[in-house]
Amino acid sequence: MRRLFVVFLALLVLVCVAYTVYWNVMASRSGEWVAYWAAPIPGKAWSGTYSATEASGFPFSLDITISDPAVSWQGSGGEAIWQGPELIAKFKPWTLASFSFDLPSQQTVIIDDGYLLRMIRIMMESGTARIAMTDDRATALMARFEGVSAIHQQNQVPLTADLLEIDVREAEGGAAHDAYLLATGVGLPVGLMPPFFQSEVPSAAATLRLWGELSGHGSLASQLEAWRVAGGIIEIQALDVDWPPLDIEAEGTASLDTQLRPIGAFRADVVGYRELLNAMEEMGELERGQAMVAGTALDIMAATGDDGSKRLAVDISIQHGLLSVGPIRVMEVPPVITPEVGF
Repeated sequence: MRRLFVVFLALLVLVCVAYTVYWNVMASRSGEWVAYWAAPIPGKAWSGTYSATEASGFPFSLDITISDPAVSWQGSGGEAIWQGPELIAKFKPWTLASFSFDLPSQQTVIIDDGYLLRMIRIMMESGTARIAMTDDRATALMARFEGVSAIHQQNQVPLTADLLEIDVREAEGGAAHDAYLLATGVGLPVGLMPPFFQSEVPSAAATLRLWGELSGHGSLASQLEAWRVAGGIIEIQALDVDWPPLDIEAEGTASLDTQLRPIGAFRADVVGYRELLNAMEEMGELERGQAMVAGTALDIMAATGDDGSKRLAVDISIQHGLLSVGPIRVMEVPPVITPEVGF
C-alpha cells in the first residue's frame, strides 16, 4: 500500500513538473502569437501594433497582457483605428479552441472616411468578449459591456448604455449566422433624441439570422455590394423596442438594393405611432399635412386596447428608397453607406 502511494505521488509530481514546463513553453511563445496576429498580411484588411506583452495566470489560465495595443483597418481611401492602454487575452492552457478578451476601461476609435476625421472616446465599467474557434476560424462571438459611455465631440453629452450584449454563432453549417443583440438603459444626447420621447431607451433587443458574409477585402461599400449580389439577407426573427411612448414588436426580412439602400418587408405591432409622427413633423422629416393624413389613416387601421391605447398591427415595407406603413408613404430611406466613402 505504501509503495502504491509512493508511485502515485511520483506520478503526480511528474505530471505537475510536465505541466509547469508545458505552461512556461506556451507562455514563452505567446509573444510570437501576438506578433503573428498583429502582422500585416496580404489580403488581410487589418493589422496591429503594441509595445510589449506579458504572460501570467499560472496554473489554470494563460493570460496575455498586450500593452498599448492599436488595431487599424485600411480601406481604399480611408482608415479606422482602435487603441487602448492594454488588452488582456485569456486562454485555457490545455485548449486553444476558445479565448476571451478583457477590454480596457478607456478606448479611442478614430475613423477617417476620406471626407471627415472622427474621434470617439469610449469608457466602460467592464467589457469582455469571448471567441470560439473551429479549424482556425471564429465560429462564435459573445460580448458583454457594462456602464458604456461614448463621446464624439468635446463637451458633447455622451451616448450611454447600462448594458450591451452581442451573441453571434454559426448556423446552417456556416452558411448563416444567428445573432442576438440587447441594449438596456440607453441614454441619448439631445441631438439624437426626437421631440416628445424619453431621453432613455429602457430596452431594445433583436434576434437575427444573417445569410452570407462580408469578404473582408476592399471598401465597406464594395463588400456590401458583393454581399447583396450573392443574395445576402437578414431575417429579423424578433425586434422589440421599448422607448416610451413608443413600443414596437416586429419581424421580417431585409437586404440592400443596387444603391445600397435598405429594402425589406416587416410585420409590426406598434404603440405610440402618433407620437412618432409628431416627432418626425417636429424634426422636419414630414410636413404638417403629411403627418395629419398619415395619423388619420393609421388611426383607422389601429385597434384600441383595454387601456385605451391605440395599437397598430401593420405591414411595413422599404422599397425604392421609401419607407411605407401599410399603403402610406412615410419617409425616404438613404443608402447605408455611399460608394464615395473611402473606408
